[in-house]
Amino acid sequence: MRSVGYSFDAAVADIVDNSIAAGARHVQIVADSVDASYIAFLDDGSGMTSDEAREALKLAGTSRIERSSTDLGRFGLGLKTASLSQCRRLSVVTVRGGVLTGLQWDIDHVLQTGSWSIRVLDAQDLSVIPQADRLSLDTNATLVVWQTLDYLLAGAGDPALEISERLQHLRHHLGLVFQRFLEGRGSVRVEVNGVAVAPVDPFLESNSKTQAGPRETVVIEGHTVDVDPFTLPHPSALSARDRKRSDLGSSMRDHQGFYVYRNKRLISHGGWFGLAKLDELTKQSRVRVDIPPELDQQWQLDIKKSRVEPPQAFRSRFRQIIEHVTGGSKRLHRFRGRASARSDAVYLWQAIEERGGYRYAINREHPMISGLEAQLPPEKRKLLDQTLNDLANYFPAPDLYVRMADSQPRIEVDSTESELRDRLRAIRDAGGSLADPAALVPALRRVEPFNNVVDLQSLVAQVWEENT
Repeated sequence: MRSVGYSFDAAVADIVDNSIAAGARHVQIVADSVDASYIAFLDDGSGMTSDEAREALKLAGTSRIERSSTDLGRFGLGLKTASLSQCRRLSVVTVRGGVLTGLQWDIDHVLQTGSWSIRVLDAQDLSVIPQADRLSLDTNATLVVWQTLDYLLAGAGDPALEISERLQHLRHHLGLVFQRFLEGRGSVRVEVNGVAVAPVDPFLESNSKTQAGPRETVVIEGHTVDVDPFTLPHPSALSARDRKRSDLGSSMRDHQGFYVYRNKRLISHGGWFGLAKLDELTKQSRVRVDIPPELDQQWQLDIKKSRVEPPQAFRSRFRQIIEHVTGGSKRLHRFRGRASARSDAVYLWQAIEERGGYRYAINREHPMISGLEAQLPPEKRKLLDQTLNDLANYFPAPDLYVRMADSQPRIEVDSTESELRDRLRAIRDAGGSLADPAALVPALRRVEPFNNVVDLQSLVAQVWEENT
């Protein structure tokens, strides 16, 4: 049972599940950051009677069928398996209706006695249980304490430092898993060593640049699954605080995919269930999937509530959803900064596909380039040609890929009106066919950077009037 494979974060989340299921509005997680001797969980939920506490600590506790449809539990094993995956001694002290009950699983006691027996804690035992003195017979509450943290601290050179680092990541994990419980009316407050856990929205719904697709519903065996696709903003549209998030920075690519919730609790996040690969161009794509607990078996929800597998009936529909949402993410990158991109537009750079690959080249048909070539004598025209080829051949594509993969924001450089006027003056003074405003304006409307100028004709007229 100790080798189920719980991570520390998943084990803690399982304990918080129990607190929320018990109606708690305040859950406090207290870790000994000096000696790393314990981690305690105190909630203000309904508490348990003596019989309920014993049932909760049985190795085969309350079954799934007996649970409420709104319960966050799954197999009735979370408290035991989650706790003993991290520690050798599990204590539960609970108050219900003025009656206090204290029980304990101790692996060393089991080995000494040769019997899987629960210890009943008396007043003397309770006096040395960390945080137990905070309980009052006047208030329903439950305290769960992990001690002898052998699996959690296995191999740690500095246990106190290990605990501190684990708690840092834990806050983000709990904020992500319980986001929908931590915000809004009737929200739950979760604290880790006195610091409130902030909700972490994986879809950035409060960001005006997030693109939310239409909700789709899939029905199986009479139960509805809601599917909401999102395309996150380009990294340049993220706040400085959001860019520091582990799932929005350099590892954003690894966090694309389906986010599956059960009763508003995040179960599984990231990845496309093998239906699509993780791609740099689709890293902004995330899909929220809400499944009801009645479909646990069909979705193969595991005991740790950290992995699901969609039933075959969903997979074909999910492929269509993936194609739709990832298409939006790809367009976000391919047309970044070109809201008015047109098929007949003339750009300075062009992608050329050849020999099973691609390369970038400077567009020699661009009026600024062709106009310059026309004005140069043959020997200088050759030098220009060599320079343009070198600029294209030594384009820093590897560096660009690394920066994009790291989600570094690209600084947008827009031409000022003064710079546009200088360019127009150069065209005017060079003479040739483009020196005629009547021919120039239609040509420039398709050319970067003039294709985004609102009143191009007026600007050209003003520049030409300067020369009269």
